[in-house]
Amino acid sequence: MKPAAPRSVGAPALSAEELRLMRETAELLVRRRLALPAMLALETVVPLNRVGASMLHVLGPVWKAVLPASRIETVAALLERRDSIPAFVNLLDEAEDSYKCAERARRQADMAARAARRAERRRAEPR
Repeated sequence: MKPAAPRSVGAPALSAEELRLMRETAELLVRRRLALPAMLALETVVPLNRVGASMLHVLGPVWKAVLPASRIETVAALLERRDSIPAFVNLLDEAEDSYKCAERARRQADMAARAARRAERRRAEPR
């Protein structure tokens, strides 16, 4: 696990609800294979985080494919805080790593099951 992103002086820490929302959003983006574009967009707008958050409002119809409409406003408000963007990028990275590990394990289990079926068929074949 990566260390938490540094907070701005005087900025309140992210609440448990905010972290949960960010984690769920990160997992949705990863499942839809949009983690890299999201990371690039977020890293680009870090210096202009208020503008980036405003872009969420403008691109609302596009985001509705990823998030429920009720959460778009919450995420936009959250991304207006400078300390939330590095934290969200870290969560995206962690979610992508977890997804890749799960996919790798699933593929290995599939390969093992196929190998077992092939071995079973070979034993069942008459010689």
